[in-house]
Amino acid sequence: MRKKKKRFNKNSIPFLLLAVIHLGMFLLLLKRKKQKDTWILLLSNIGFAYLFEYLVLNLFHGYRYKPSIMKKRAFDSVLGAIFSQAIYVPITATFLTLLNKNWKWKISFSLFYYCIENLFLRLNIYKVYWWRPIYTVVLLNVYFNISDAFYKALSAQKRWAMVIAHYLAIQVVWSTLLYVSAMKRYIRFGRGHFHTWTEHFKIVPLYSLILSFIALITSSKAGLSYRMPLPLSHIIIDITLVRMGILKVNTNQFIFACSRYLLMTFISRFFYKKIYKE
Repeated sequence: MRKKKKRFNKNSIPFLLLAVIHLGMFLLLLKRKKQKDTWILLLSNIGFAYLFEYLVLNLFHGYRYKPSIMKKRAFDSVLGAIFSQAIYVPITATFLTLLNKNWKWKISFSLFYYCIENLFLRLNIYKVYWWRPIYTVVLLNVYFNISDAFYKALSAQKRWAMVIAHYLAIQVVWSTLLYVSAMKRYIRFGRGHFHTWTEHFKIVPLYSLILSFIALITSSKAGLSYRMPLPLSHIIIDITLVRMGILKVNTNQFIFACSRYLLMTFISRFFYKKIYKE
């Protein structure tokens, strides 16, 4: 019998410790700034980070995380990416933007992550292929400035910024739900008879982006009749992908799948009202 992987081990503790530190920063923000502004900017920054991670990690395999929390290597690496791109980096960007920190703070945090990345390499809990830590320093400063500019546009209620924020918020929640669904073996994407998890994590973000776009369009109108097109379109897309052999679905979890569709319908509407109405 295979031993159950311990959640707290020499690999996972540095990831979890960093998570606690950044969650503390986020709680500080919630006390000092409007919760609505904080959450919307954070979800937007996570969405931007997810798009970056999809290219560098999922498609081009620039590096691999090794927190040793999940049994499957692909899931473990993606979980490490979630720590990095949904907690560490977005919370820091949101922190710097909302507290109006200058370029010295941005460079300092970039160098901090450069040191963390090198430490993780020494601890063998992170592996690079073509990626280099110096790229982190440069691109983080770009990312921090994007966060600043995007928040200014949101504060000015620029329509394009509100649309992007709405879309990214939906996409972040939807991507997380799909990760849980795959982890529970409810779904798997791929080509051919055998679907690998590497293939799955190349395809599933595209699936998420498409469904998030449908949710964006359908959530702008009030009324039950506008809530139905989203789950119906999801079901049609899933049936089509299953017949094409791209998607495998655990039919025993049909009720869970339907609840996921309905949940996203109301979550997307909730984000719409928070961003546009309040």
